[in-house]
Amino acid sequence: MINRKLIIAVFAVLTFFAPVFSQTQFHEVKKGETLYAISRIYGITVDELCAANSMTKNSVIKVGQKLAVPQKKTDNLSKKTTVPAKTERKFDTYTVQKGDTFYRIAKINGITVDELKALNNLDNDSILKAGQKLKIPVTIVDTTNVNLPDLTTNDPRVYSAKKGDSSLVWPVKNPQVTYMKGKVSGVQLSAARNETVTVIRAGTVMYVGNYRGYGQVVFVQSKTGHIYAYSGLGTIKVKRGDYVVFGDALGTAGTDSIKGTSQICLMVFQKSNPIDPAKAPRG
Repeated sequence: MINRKLIIAVFAVLTFFAPVFSQTQFHEVKKGETLYAISRIYGITVDELCAANSMTKNSVIKVGQKLAVPQKKTDNLSKKTTVPAKTERKFDTYTVQKGDTFYRIAKINGITVDELKALNNLDNDSILKAGQKLKIPVTIVDTTNVNLPDLTTNDPRVYSAKKGDSSLVWPVKNPQVTYMKGKVSGVQLSAARNETVTVIRAGTVMYVGNYRGYGQVVFVQSKTGHIYAYSGLGTIKVKRGDYVVFGDALGTAGTDSIKGTSQICLMVFQKSNPIDPAKAPRG
């Protein structure tokens, strides 16, 4: 004879735990992936990934291996509260600069030297070369409620007599560098017509579009917190949320509507305070 109370109890238990079971999915390990890189894809910690697969941070994973990927749950276990990061972009690309070391690149990206080498299939005898492209962990930044600096305190059309050092690395080649009048918070850079404007510091694109009299503007926030504002662009080739590295093209130089000259403006902010662009970090 069927025990109706037992059936009801079993059904209740299964119903309670069903959301928990649905919170787990699987990831098939690809060549060059590490525990850290996989955890970043799904927005979880390495510890959570290891716990779900009964392994430690030092465990070796193999290509083709399937790992359980837990997703965070709500308190009532009825709804998912997080969605894995989009998987179409698993890695960012870093261009090696003169003087770079494995240690420096790894430290900036929050991984170990061994993880950086494994990500790029490099061995202990590998040597870095300027211009070399390296895979680095994907950088995912929430750009929906970003607190951008206010540019309205400076008029981009008023310049001082102070000139800057054109030999430094700037977004355009060999510009005439003129500081804005008033607080030293930005420079005007002369450019060739439709010249490509490039990134001088790696970071995440936080804003793209027209900005309060500055024309076409791109804000890039670096991992050190500095915000680089490239304004007066003619065209823009990036979109919000993109991760760009040193030398990447942001767009092209614009034209001053009054003077008819080709130019852009560059401003750099640290903790919302403007700093001299000539002293801002490069690379």
